[in-house]
Amino acid sequence: MVKISNEEKKEPKLQPPPQQILYRHGKEKEFELYIKENAFQSLLEHCNKMAEENKEAMGFLVGDVKYWNKEYAVVYDIATASLDASPYHVKFRKDAFEELFNKLDEINFDYILVGWYHSHPGYSSFMSEIDVETQRKYFNKSFHVALVVDPIKKEIKAFKLKNSECVEIGYAIVK
Repeated sequence: MVKISNEEKKEPKLQPPPQQILYRHGKEKEFELYIKENAFQSLLEHCNKMAEENKEAMGFLVGDVKYWNKEYAVVYDIATASLDASPYHVKFRKDAFEELFNKLDEINFDYILVGWYHSHPGYSSFMSEIDVETQRKYFNKSFHVALVVDPIKKEIKAFKLKNSECVEIGYAIVK
């Protein structure tokens, strides 16, 4: 049984962005998205495993929102559960939400969902019309991001809504 014990709005903490950058995607000096190396590896493993079965992958990006000259998100972990997936679509199975919420409960830090990730194996990294609808409906806060992975072409892009348009943003993988 899923139970929400409490919910509160977190204000972004004033903190400089991570400095130990391992990889940059984009030319920004300061990014809107930083992904911790371990979270990035988990995400890639999940997308690669699903691609071996010729299926899309999906999950949540778990982290925090900070502020330093501008708002930015840091992804510390991912959370996913059983999926109903094919080469062209993916969604959580109806019976997977308890599993997903249990995984979120096991996370041992005060987190927020900073966005979601999914894969397009062999079709490149882009936001389809359905992806943009998902972003607008469920991930429409200023800090929310979407990460799209093509594990076959080794391509990863990040997107967010700006003025209700879905635009690509730069990101950094950090220690």
